[in-house]
Amino acid sequence: MAKDWSRLECEAIVSDYFDMMIKVLIGEEFSKTDHRRALMPKLNHRTDSSIDYKHRNISAVLVQAGERYVPGYRPAWNYQALLKDVVLGWLEKSESELVTLEDAEMKIIHESQIPPDLASLFVTPPDRTEMAGVRESRVRTPRHTNFAEREAKNRDLGERGEAFVFEVERQRLASIGRADLVNDVEWTSKEKGDGAGYDIRSFSGQGDNELFIEVKTTNSGKFQPFLISANEVAFSAECAESYSLYRLFEFSHKPALYELRGAVDSYVHLSPSLYRASFS
Repeated sequence: MAKDWSRLECEAIVSDYFDMMIKVLIGEEFSKTDHRRALMPKLNHRTDSSIDYKHRNISAVLVQAGERYVPGYRPAWNYQALLKDVVLGWLEKSESELVTLEDAEMKIIHESQIPPDLASLFVTPPDRTEMAGVRESRVRTPRHTNFAEREAKNRDLGERGEAFVFEVERQRLASIGRADLVNDVEWTSKEKGDGAGYDIRSFSGQGDNELFIEVKTTNSGKFQPFLISANEVAFSAECAESYSLYRLFEFSHKPALYELRGAVDSYVHLSPSLYRASFS
């Protein structure tokens, strides 16, 4: 049976993980295999697979803490308590640098290209059981605002994501022989403002059935949690047969998206993140 990782080992792999995080933020290419090989001399005879799994554990700690993670390291939830302490310590130490780099990344998002083969853009959504660890999260971190909240408040990121999906829908309809509907696709949140419960009105392509799309955009990976309003959740339930949530991820690097068709709460665990306080 493998022994628990020591503090020195945890510090070495967390340092390596944040080095990769910085490279992601500045758009620098790197090899995960090279990183694992460089780590091996600093660890106690750990295997390649155990190092990879520990990187995934770090992703889980970050997701539960409301922070972004390195894309490609799918969160693995059964992590060591010591590892969590080391990760949160690194977050506190690196807070200023990470926020600065995230802000810079959001300002220099490249014009994302829609692939000729639209099918390659859509991927399978995460299974709800894979994200079970997020539901019980009560981790407090040094950040004043967590990553999901910062992205939700970033109007430029949201608008770019909606513009991307708007064009995806126009191209999708054209590709299935419904060019007659292309000019009827509506960017509702831009033309009519927020509050409709969705961002884009498109069409399923089956007859003239409408499709109401809510767009959630992140520069992080597939498993990054997102914020959704009570109004958006209610609309998804009321119009389940004609509603989809498009989760656009890794937007600043290599965009991909998954679709949640119908009521959102049938796919994800919903946890309150904001309360309305009143005296009546």
